[in-house]
Amino acid sequence: MKQPFELKYIKRYLLLYAGVVVIAVLFYFINRANNPVEIMEPKKFSTQSIERSQHDAVEANRSASPFRLLDVGY
Repeated sequence: MKQPFELKYIKRYLLLYAGVVVIAVLFYFINRANNPVEIMEPKKFSTQSIERSQHDAVEANRSASPFRLLDVGY
């Protein structure tokens, strides 16, 4: 029976591993070169509160949904 840990077998496994790593790194750089990362501007949200009467909010909820919800959540 052959020894699985002889030097030539270890070299083969290391070369195979190094080859897979090199191919993965090449694909990464090719993909990054063809699809550059876009920098997006951060969204700015308004901090001003909008005042609405509760009657308007209830009417808006009733017209938007055919289901009637409870006034109090349990």
